[in-house]
Amino acid sequence: MREKADEEDVDLLLIDTGDRIEGNGLYDASDPKGVYTREIFKEQAIDVICSGNHELYLKNSSDNEYLHMVPSFRGNYLASNLDIFDPETGDRVPLAQRYKKFTTKNQGIRILAFGFLFDFVGNYNNTVVQPVAETIKEKWFQDAIRDREVDLFLVAGHVAIRSEEYMNIYRAIREVQWDTPIQFFGGHTHIRDYKKYDSKAYAIESGRYMETIGFQSISGLSTGGKEENFKAAASPTFSRRYIDNN
Repeated sequence: MREKADEEDVDLLLIDTGDRIEGNGLYDASDPKGVYTREIFKEQAIDVICSGNHELYLKNSSDNEYLHMVPSFRGNYLASNLDIFDPETGDRVPLAQRYKKFTTKNQGIRILAFGFLFDFVGNYNNTVVQPVAETIKEKWFQDAIRDREVDLFLVAGHVAIRSEEYMNIYRAIREVQWDTPIQFFGGHTHIRDYKKYDSKAYAIESGRYMETIGFQSISGLSTGGKEENFKAAASPTFSRRYIDNN
């Protein structure tokens, strides 16, 4: 897929919105659990990845995210509202970096990405999930969304796309960037779902249990990261497809 994208001079991103552990035989087969699945995930070129709630129920599983998964996806693993108490120092630190800005290699699309978790309260006490409504008031988030050199906001999260959490993020961005396209990737409710927030802001959720690969495409974005800058279309085209993974 990436080779084909390169041939056609377009960009392909792989997004993972969490809940990678529990509930499958391969995860349960190792002692400690998750060793095999971690190694499989490490081989994937995931561009944006975040935690789900299932990674946080037990201390050892959230520690493994911090000690193994985050280093494997350094720079791509995002934790916009999730902290952990470092198992070695005891200090409260972000599970991973809060956000990232990057430019796609083929078209030069400048993307600002976040990775959120819904307002989860069932986590073990070695992690802290900050409510989204509080997170979006913090200076780092307010500074980030005011960046004018952005062609697309990408919000990945283990968050239902029809939730108040995502609506709050959408409103916060629109208060300062009324016209920049926004793409949300959701999770947690484990259904195929799609939502339009406005003509330049959409959300997709891609089913459950890895039975579906959600495919979202956007054409007509500006390409500010290229020397030959393509100005955005008046209304970029958003479309999706659900691919059965069997």
